[in-house]
Amino acid sequence: MGDFDNTKRAIGVGKLDDSQRKDMFNKFKSAGGEVIKEKTPPKEDDSKKSRPEPKIRQSTVSRGSDEGRSGSRGGSGSSGNNSKQDSNSLKSQADSKAQYEKEISSFAARFSIKLKCWLARVTSFGSSDLTPKFMHDFSIRGKQALIELQYSGNELLANQQYSPQLSKALDRINPLLVELLAMGQKLYNGPELTDITEPIMTAPESPVAIERVKTQIYSLFKRMYILYPYQETLKKSFSQAYDELQKLEGKPSLIYANKKRKVLQEIDTLFDGFFDRLYLVVIRAENKNIPLVSRYMENLLGITPEEKPGQRKSGENVPGGKPVETKEEKDAEAAAKEEEKKEEEEVPLSKEHAYGLRLMQMYSIPKLRKKFDPKNEYANIPDADKALLALFYFYEFDDEYSFVMTTKKIDIKPGSINGVKVDYRQKMLDIYESTRTIIDQFRIYHDILRELEKHKANPGANYIEASKKLTGIEQKRTGQSRTVRMAIKEFSLKSRDSLLTLIKDMKGKKEIVANMNDVLTLDSMESRKRLNKKPVKQCIMEAYCYLLALHDRIEAGDLYGGLVELTPEQMKASFGVDSETAKETGSPDASDLENDTQTESNGKTKENPAEEVKSAELTDEQTNDSLDDLSDDDILPTGNPF
Repeated sequence: MGDFDNTKRAIGVGKLDDSQRKDMFNKFKSAGGEVIKEKTPPKEDDSKKSRPEPKIRQSTVSRGSDEGRSGSRGGSGSSGNNSKQDSNSLKSQADSKAQYEKEISSFAARFSIKLKCWLARVTSFGSSDLTPKFMHDFSIRGKQALIELQYSGNELLANQQYSPQLSKALDRINPLLVELLAMGQKLYNGPELTDITEPIMTAPESPVAIERVKTQIYSLFKRMYILYPYQETLKKSFSQAYDELQKLEGKPSLIYANKKRKVLQEIDTLFDGFFDRLYLVVIRAENKNIPLVSRYMENLLGITPEEKPGQRKSGENVPGGKPVETKEEKDAEAAAKEEEKKEEEEVPLSKEHAYGLRLMQMYSIPKLRKKFDPKNEYANIPDADKALLALFYFYEFDDEYSFVMTTKKIDIKPGSINGVKVDYRQKMLDIYESTRTIIDQFRIYHDILRELEKHKANPGANYIEASKKLTGIEQKRTGQSRTVRMAIKEFSLKSRDSLLTLIKDMKGKKEIVANMNDVLTLDSMESRKRLNKKPVKQCIMEAYCYLLALHDRIEAGDLYGGLVELTPEQMKASFGVDSETAKETGSPDASDLENDTQTESNGKTKENPAEEVKSAELTDEQTNDSLDDLSDDDILPTGNPF
């Protein structure tokens, strides 16, 4: 009894509430404990022991309880042993993994990685940045090899006439051949390659931070890693496919022999020339000396068994192959494009914007060249060049409308903003002075084009060096074209905002422009301008409309973007691609907007007088609606349009 009481005191039974006692009771019972009664005093025990029946009964109970206890202890022991074994195995796996991580990321391993990358000229020894030499090599030879594989894959798998028969013929040999062709075709990813090569194109002589292209290189390396064990089978796939294509097309064998030789050569370029270096990029980025063929590398790249070759059966669809478009799909795609085009055309333009675009369309490209390049200094620049077109439109503003910002015949009074005096005339003069930057930047652009022309005429004997130099010059051209357009956009934005201030005042307080209703008569030297003998308010509005349209075309229109030239679709939409005159292209000529030069226009021969009269009436109506009635609320955008 004393031991039992001591035990109770030791575990603090008296301090436990009912719920805690119940929990402790369940724990003891689940661990094999047994419910027993407290012992009676010794005299009672002796009397009970003298009785045989309770003795026998007690011995029977004790045997059962012993067996139960032993069974329960045995069961708990076996489950405990299993859990201990599992925990031990998990612990050993974690320990081995930690030990492996420690080995591949040790000082010796990291030193080995740096040395390998330095010897392969992938990175320098002390930096993880990718060298310009490696990036240039990849952007030229690596990209060319990937494009060749995609081209060959499309020719074999996306040929609507022969691809089904070709696939059946290859499936009779081995379904793996078609699957590998599709995977080889899938190696090329245009946006991904652009992201990889863009940094070196932007700065040809600067190293590329490995983190900047890490994701894209990992993705490409993953696709190549899957095909790495199947290089010879991949070559066999292309060779066999071109043999079968020759049987179907019946053309001379020399054609297919050249195609086979080229694609096999590019496969060697990829896997013998670039695969190992891409592997070095991966381990340099991870800073771990990961074995090339290992489960660790597969887990790092996220390769699943379903992505590996061998999943396709004969007759199944080609995984990753370019599907053959049916006639219905092509018709649906064409209809969708037409709907998108209609939606784009239905976007409403403001009055000022529409009128400004009409002013810009007065001259075709040949007429712009004749007017602003009479000496043919820019003959080597194509008509679709965005920088040249932007410059010509700037020259047009400078020639016809810029006097609004500089002439003293417009009486512009000083104003005040928040109590600060503002000289609007001087402000516009300062803006106009910045136009010198535009001319200087375009001269630099023209020099780059001359350099590009000379290099194309005499590239040199070394193909690699010539390609690198050509890429560098083209990149310089792209950057300088953007600089020229941005300078014109900045000028048009500042000038537009200044004229908008005058227009708002003419519509409201009428404090800044004192002679807004006077007819502006220019001197003899400037009398040829379109705005001669027109009201001051109309001159300011037309200049504003022109700047609004010019800024919009450079900001988000056809003169915007990374391409240095307009696409054929843009040329057709803006000017007409098969014509040399404004009448042939359908673009409105200067006479369409000239309402006060009837003498000159009557002197010229008109092919369709009725259309000319109709166009003149429409122009007069639009001009009167948009410009003369400055009290109309529709003329100015509501609120702050910019």
